[in-house]
Amino acid sequence: MAEETTFTLAESLAAQKALRDAAGAEEELFNLAEVVGMASEEIEMLQEQGKSNAEIAAMMQTATGKAITAEDIEAFYLSPEEREHWGDDDDA
Repeated sequence: MAEETTFTLAESLAAQKALRDAAGAEEELFNLAEVVGMASEEIEMLQEQGKSNAEIAAMMQTATGKAITAEDIEAFYLSPEEREHWGDDDDA
């Protein structure tokens, strides 16, 4: 069996950005609920390591420079079951 090519998150994002730039597409923007939803697997891992939602929000705020609170994490975190179906109702 041929070895499967894999990509890091940074490589995947770089490829997507390059394609968007080449296509002349505007930069993609995400609201707070979408960002927390996309990071929910990582949030879950940190919670399992004993990190509080306040600590996780502080990490996200440091990384983005945008205001994120523990209440935002609580409100927009997606459970594994919710992540399984996230985007199912999007129009194709």
